Amino acid sequence: MPKLIFLPHEVICPDGAEINSEPGVSVLNAALANN
Repeated sequence: MPKLIFLPHEVICPDGAEINSEPGVSVLNAALANN
């Protein structure tokens, strides 16, 4: 299962994020689904 790692950003995502997604799902759609 692909894992997306978002690095911390002081305004948008201060703690960073780690998201698991299904194969074939775009990065944008995976991020929006886990908002």
